[in-house]
Amino acid sequence: MMALSETKAGESYTVKWMFGLPGVLNFLRDRHMKEGSTVKVIQKLSGGVIVRAGNFRIAIDADTAKRIKV
Repeated sequence: MMALSETKAGESYTVKWMFGLPGVLNFLRDRHMKEGSTVKVIQKLSGGVIVRAGNFRIAIDADTAKRIKV
């Protein structure tokens, strides 16, 4: 298991668990990013990652990406 911030671009991963502020977690869950879902890392940036979850593309900052384990 690794943090989302440690993943490789172009690969798909299953979200194992997430923790953080409830508002942030609700935002992600509303966009089909939750425990058990598959996300694809589109691009890695110095300040975070861009992932595709369902039909959504989501930019996630580095601090939040460290709190999402895949």
